[in-house]
Amino acid sequence: MVPGTQNGDSDVCRRCSQQGPTCCRIATGQEEFCFPLSQSEKERIQDHVPHTGGFVLSSNSKAFIDHVCRLFPGEEDLVRELFPEGREHFRLAVDSMGACRFLGPLGCEIPKEARPYYCRIFPFWMIGPDVIFFDSPTCLARREGETLTRILDTLDTGKANVKDLYGRLRLVWGLSPRKGACRVKKSF
Repeated sequence: MVPGTQNGDSDVCRRCSQQGPTCCRIATGQEEFCFPLSQSEKERIQDHVPHTGGFVLSSNSKAFIDHVCRLFPGEEDLVRELFPEGREHFRLAVDSMGACRFLGPLGCEIPKEARPYYCRIFPFWMIGPDVIFFDSPTCLARREGETLTRILDTLDTGKANVKDLYGRLRLVWGLSPRKGACRVKKSF
């Protein structure tokens, strides 16, 4: 763990959590757009943070499915198979102000290695072979870094780590680690 940080977070994540809107908060009424948790991610969190109340079942609404489809262009059929309309998925719970239930005064209370892959990869994402970043106005690393290289440096990570986490995220959902590769069997 880096001195002055909680659970291995970069200083910028700790400062961001103390300043207000963050990637760990969602606007009231937008909860259905929280990224889903796989069963293995949920169990990993429960092993490290055994207190309850951190998860909620959410409906696979059409808006939710469309949102996830935008994150995986060209794989819409697979997304719809993973999240059939009318069924449910787990996500992290939020309080009445939209803050993740695991967001404490010094940042995330989940150890970094146990966090959901989406949380660990944010604000980055993959489009084909390219690492990109979301233009999120609530992300302090994004506001301070401004460019991909500087944001990666600010968060003390690199493209290889982002690619690895993205591949792991895909695997826990039963998708091939990279788009276009043969699909793996669901394991959750």
